[in-house]
Amino acid sequence: MKDIRITENHPIKKRYILGPLGRVILKLINWDIVGNLPDNKKIIIASAPHSSSFDSIYAFFVCMASDLKFYFLGSISMFTRIVVPIPFKKNPDKLGIPHPFGLIQKKIMMNFGGIPVWRTKSTGVTQQVIDELKTKDKFILYLTVEGLMHTNKTIKSGFYYIGKELDASIVPTKIDYKNRRFELMEEYILTESLENDKNALMNVYHMVEGRNKTFYKPENK
Repeated sequence: MKDIRITENHPIKKRYILGPLGRVILKLINWDIVGNLPDNKKIIIASAPHSSSFDSIYAFFVCMASDLKFYFLGSISMFTRIVVPIPFKKNPDKLGIPHPFGLIQKKIMMNFGGIPVWRTKSTGVTQQVIDELKTKDKFILYLTVEGLMHTNKTIKSGFYYIGKELDASIVPTKIDYKNRRFELMEEYILTESLENDKNALMNVYHMVEGRNKTFYKPENK
């Protein structure tokens, strides 16, 4: 954590209790974040490979330990329900068990930086995220670019459209279980070609060992 340079352009969030607690937890579990962020107001941390729920747990502790405000995405059910892998009415926005404190849960999650998304809305997830972040003068969005944990050999296009629309810096980040760290790479400047940019990021993630899989770039890319 000592390697991260924080400037006035970054969204600062001082945590007087959770900050020290997060740093202690990271030390105990021997997990870290290395590298730096660009000196910009709008940043997308584009991370891969995404292979385990532990990715999000470690990212949560990193967020606690830092003095920065991070935003992350989650299904609306994650914000209002006790999440279990059992669908209700076959609706992806109603996974889990409802409870009477759903609104309190949602407020806590959003205060921590969560952005709830509805998968059944006519407005796509990417556009929902763009609309929400347009209201922020500064943001750091943590994004797992593969999307679902079981996918591999490709990444989704959300990072590109969000970055282009909001003029955000893209920071490719390795979820590196071999070295037990999130590794922030050099800022990547988006081009006018989605495929070229996806290919460039896949080069960064190639052979990075996640918890349950290693990211392999397709040979024809």
